[in-house]
Amino acid sequence: MPNDWANAATGGALQARPLTGEAFAAFGNVVAPGPISRQVNDGRALRYDGVARLTHDPYAAEPVLALYAVTASPKPFEIDLLERHPLASQTFVPMRLAGPYLVVVAPSRADGEPATDRAEAFVAPPDVGVHYAPGVWHMPMAAFGGDALFAMWMWEAGGGRDTEERRLPVALRVEGW
Repeated sequence: MPNDWANAATGGALQARPLTGEAFAAFGNVVAPGPISRQVNDGRALRYDGVARLTHDPYAAEPVLALYAVTASPKPFEIDLLERHPLASQTFVPMRLAGPYLVVVAPSRADGEPATDRAEAFVAPPDVGVHYAPGVWHMPMAAFGGDALFAMWMWEAGGGRDTEERRLPVALRVEGW
């Protein structure tokens, strides 16, 4: 890890904004019903296709569906760790959640490290999921206002190649939520 990547963190606060498909498009997409659906289950349900493109490298050949039981975190919350998944996209869908949750993402710099000076924060409503594109730096899941349960979907390769983590030399703070 280059020594100078730490200088990218400003230590200033990120302003959280609502999670929308348009605002989040550079990092993945929002998992929510779209405008196009079709009737299924003998007409008792609407199926919304294409809410997330589950992409992966051929090395990540094992589809994994896991549950994340997340302990509530206090506010204010400082982010001192980002992670990414270079071989596959990752999807989280809330199953039990007391209220909105926080999504913080950052693009990669040219050297592959997180560009924390370009990090963005979003407030996700409890009835939508989030789909991170492969390689997008993001904060680990956190719950506020009560414990939470998320379903997670990702293709994995195993052997420690699925997740990269970086401790931030300057914690990111999020305001406005």
